[in-house]
Amino acid sequence: MVSGEWILVSSVRRTRPLFLGKSLPRARLPKKDCPFDDPQKSGNPPPILWYPRPPKNKNKRASTRFKDWFIQIIPNKYPVLRHSGVCPKFNRYGPYKRAEGFGSHEVIITRDHNRDFEKMSLDEISLVFRAFQERYRSLEKETCIEYILIFHNRGSLAGASIGHPHSQLVALPIIPPDVSRSINGGLAFFEKNKKCVHCVMLDWEIKEKTRIVYENEHFITLVPYASRVPYEMRIFPRKHSSDFEEMPEKEARFLAESLKDALIRLDKVFKNPAYNFFIHTASARVKNVPYYHWHIEILPRTYEWAGLELGTGVEVISAPPEEAADNLRKAGGRKK
Repeated sequence: MVSGEWILVSSVRRTRPLFLGKSLPRARLPKKDCPFDDPQKSGNPPPILWYPRPPKNKNKRASTRFKDWFIQIIPNKYPVLRHSGVCPKFNRYGPYKRAEGFGSHEVIITRDHNRDFEKMSLDEISLVFRAFQERYRSLEKETCIEYILIFHNRGSLAGASIGHPHSQLVALPIIPPDVSRSINGGLAFFEKNKKCVHCVMLDWEIKEKTRIVYENEHFITLVPYASRVPYEMRIFPRKHSSDFEEMPEKEARFLAESLKDALIRLDKVFKNPAYNFFIHTASARVKNVPYYHWHIEILPRTYEWAGLELGTGVEVISAPPEEAADNLRKAGGRKK
């Protein structure tokens, strides 16, 4: 509906040996050997930004000592992009176009070696979102930056080379193809119907109820109608908003609740799965557009692509989204 892509649903696929649904191992270095347990001791520079752990007692102030850090954001030691200080020039190279790899690549590290999002408190997750937003707002001021992606990899199958919980931020001088298709599809729908395509989809899903996994006052978690992988989930704001970085502080706890709930359900279904989640928001160069609706996408890594997927770009999923949503609902999420 938005991107124009097609998905194949084949329940036979779940019997293939590559379906990695249960008891997925996660390699994790011992704490004493982990480069993110004490980033500066491991040779990283002082953080770009850091936050202390949220106090358990609401009447107490958070520590101001760096040794009590809970989140720190550092430059990636092996960046895919570098900030040269000069906007890149896009040049022709025969029939191709190319430019220098300009941008920023940062790592958002949380303190606890064995506590990913599903084990954090809501206050802790809310603080991570605050850190995401602060870095986003800082980087979007740079005129060369067109798009900022925040993502989280858990497990080696999801691309995490270090097991210690951390997220990453990449600021790009282009709008990536996947995001561009979504934005352009939303714009085309809006020009024709004068409505946000995601808002229309949410209204339909709320009426249907078959793919809704969880709801609270400000957010809805669902399994998309055309899921790219089995048990994919997306978290949308109920109220239309195109810009994650503009999310009000009062809503961060509700988003924390939704994310934690989704990851707990996923963990119960797949028993410690690898997964990726990322935040899709509008371009850094525009604000408050009526045709795009920011959201979080959560993709469990349950099997690998093969020739059909690679040759056609058509993803094959092993469980219908309605079945996945039903199983996720039955699994139960965070306790109230």
